[in-house]
Parts: sequence; C-alpha cells; structure tokens
Amino acid sequence: MKVAVAGKGGSGKTTISATLSRLLARRGHPVMAVDGDPNPNLAVALGMSPDRLEEIVRVPKDIMETKEEEGVRRLVMTRPIEEVTSEYAVPGPDGVNLMVMTGVDHAGAG
Repeated sequence: MKVAVAGKGGSGKTTISATLSRLLARRGHPVMAVDGDPNPNLAVALGMSPDRLEEIVRVPKDIMETKEEEGVRRLVMTRPIEEVTSEYAVPGPDGVNLMVMTGVDHAGAG
C-alpha cells in the first residue's frame, strides 16, 4: 500500500504522516516514510533522537531523471529502489524507516 499526505501549509501533514507511520509499523506493517518537504521535519515528528537526526543524509536529486517516450515525459529512478533504501533509509521508532528527499541547501534555494 502507498499513502501520500498532501495539503496546504500548516494543515498538519507532517504530524498526520508521523502518527500514521508509527501506528502502521506498530501493527507489523513495513513502513518507509518519505519526507519530501523543502523544510523536512518528519524525523522530529517521528520522535527520532538528536543523534539519529545527525545520521540522516538526503537522497540526492540525481536519483531521478526525466525520460521522454512517445511524447510522454515521466520521472524514473536511476538506481534500484533497494539500493537507494539500503543507502539512505534511517531506522526510527517503532520500526519506521525514513528517507529525506529534499531540503533547502542554502538561503534563497527554497
């Protein structure tokens, strides 16, 4: 199952995502939480320790590329998903694994 949480700023997307992730993981479901927010805070909402937060490495942008086939453009991964998760996923509370996809690199970049 894949679940995406979207909405306007300040609507509680991160809190809902963290709560849903931990509840599903506690029930034995494998959970890979992906933080795609330019200001990523899902790790904090999941309850990760400050030490664990320092271990998080953002997935590089070049993991995806645009391909065009028969006039249709789509994003495709440049590496197998298993390779990406083994390199970038960080284990968190209740067995939730987290990958952070984006973030602001410097002022004016967001």
